Amino acid sequence: MAYRINLLFVRETIKMITDFLDIFFPKRCLSCHKESSYVCPDCFAKIPLQRSLRCYVCAKRAPNGKTCPACKTKIGSCLTGLAIASDWKNMLVRQMIYEFKYRFIKDLADPLGNLLIKFFDLNKIELNKIINFQILIPVPLHKRRLSWRGFNQAQLLAFQLNKHLNIELIDNLLIRRRYTLPQMEIKDRNQRIKNVSGIFSVDPQNQNAIRDKIVLLVDDICTTASTFENCAKALWPLKPKQIWALAVARD
Repeated sequence: MAYRINLLFVRETIKMITDFLDIFFPKRCLSCHKESSYVCPDCFAKIPLQRSLRCYVCAKRAPNGKTCPACKTKIGSCLTGLAIASDWKNMLVRQMIYEFKYRFIKDLADPLGNLLIKFFDLNKIELNKIINFQILIPVPLHKRRLSWRGFNQAQLLAFQLNKHLNIELIDNLLIRRRYTLPQMEIKDRNQRIKNVSGIFSVDPQNQNAIRDKIVLLVDDICTTASTFENCAKALWPLKPKQIWALAVARD
């Protein structure tokens, strides 16, 4: 209990300091430092977007967006496909994700969510031919990390997509049952895979929520794709038609 109170105190203190600083130091673009917002329209327009769909394992061009059959068999993945909206090498994208997750700047959900929307619009001809998404599911946080951050960044991004694409959002089906280190803090690929192995389960009260539906998992950043894969494995016994995943960038 004391630990939770301490986390809440830290989070609220950071928020109070941030709000105080906003009064005397107005928001500035993270890239050009122009006063107005965290990402000005001019800098946002320069952020690169992925213009093709690829197999997330071997990175080969995949016109249908799906994981290559050989790769799917090799790694035993339940993911139908994984789409990455932008480029982790872009410093503004990196900065947005960092400030969003570790400085608790919720306002960045708007430009990051708009990147996902812009990616959909850019690839809508190709996407609409093969995918009719029916359910959005944000990757869940452990309750300990949720208490620390105060919000689930994947959930906020899913809200943006929900409003734009009018796809049903279910945010109480997947459960993160074990606290783990953030994937970005682990450099070794095998340790990243081990870190998230088997950490997700499903709420038994929602067993029929995704049966025969095409599901889209949403998160801010993807590393080895192990988090998405473990989400898909937890959901697969519920018999969805397909499980896709979408992230802003891939480290």
